[in-house]
Amino acid sequence: MVVLVQMIGTSGYMLLEKWSFLDAFYMTVITITTIGFHEVHPLSVTGQLFTAIMAFVGIGVILLAATELGRALLGGDILRMIGLRRDLSMIKNLSGHIVVCGYGRMGRAVVEVLDERRVPFVVVESDSAKLAQLEARRLPAVAGDATQEAIQKLAMVPTAKTFLACLTDDAHNVFAILLARQLNPDLAIIARAVEEGSEERLHLAGADKVINPYRLGGMRLAFTALKPTVMDFIEASLAGTTMDLELAEIVVHPSSQLAGSTLAGADVRRRFGIIVVALKRGDESSFNPEPDTRIEAGDVLVALGPLQALEQMERASK
Repeated sequence: MVVLVQMIGTSGYMLLEKWSFLDAFYMTVITITTIGFHEVHPLSVTGQLFTAIMAFVGIGVILLAATELGRALLGGDILRMIGLRRDLSMIKNLSGHIVVCGYGRMGRAVVEVLDERRVPFVVVESDSAKLAQLEARRLPAVAGDATQEAIQKLAMVPTAKTFLACLTDDAHNVFAILLARQLNPDLAIIARAVEEGSEERLHLAGADKVINPYRLGGMRLAFTALKPTVMDFIEASLAGTTMDLELAEIVVHPSSQLAGSTLAGADVRRRFGIIVVALKRGDESSFNPEPDTRIEAGDVLVALGPLQALEQMERASK
């Protein structure tokens, strides 16, 4: 549109005023840009009217062009900045959440489960391409190195419940775990072991649990070949996809109606339609507990049953 107005103005001055191309071109430029220089040559009445029209048209076209150019250049960045500020504001209010360090293959799989279960979490990632993926999905993320104190504080590690170290190498996982443990001594830390034999180093750094995905994957492949039905049942109960059945941890609070009663007295199976597979008290765990086992405050019950029934029992345990 700017080029078209310039062509019309140049042609108009050449036809109406019999000016040269350069004079007509220059006059059109100073008119539509409202620079305010004196006319190149004295204008006739027709030329004055034509100049007034060109001035109004030129101002409108220039403003329109500037608006569209500014929107193209800055619109996406401004919206992105607003979104990032809103996400950071939401992250600052997080408490009791899960911090996922690294959005590689392991971190992405973790985020899929957490997002599906609507568990509050925040991802710490330094790679710009991966951050763009997180932003596109509107997932809470903090950009930066997870081994830096300022970045962990932005991810609200001091108020988090669990810390998942899924970085690409064990050295960075160790540094991230040491810092997280310093910021939050009560934090539950789970680490991914990248290399064989690194489990001990990660435990010494402060990890409560260390998972070797290659070893677990190999064991799963072997058990799937040896006991396919059992593995199908376990996978269904953990994923809750093909069957309306899940495994869940239920913490018994001091104010719970379950505290102080036995498993038989609580009549868990009849009331809730679930099975208590195990009971954990402190560092000790008992599998398939007896009916006369007494439930105490602080116990963790591992229960198997439909999701709705497990949610009812969780409410009763509070």
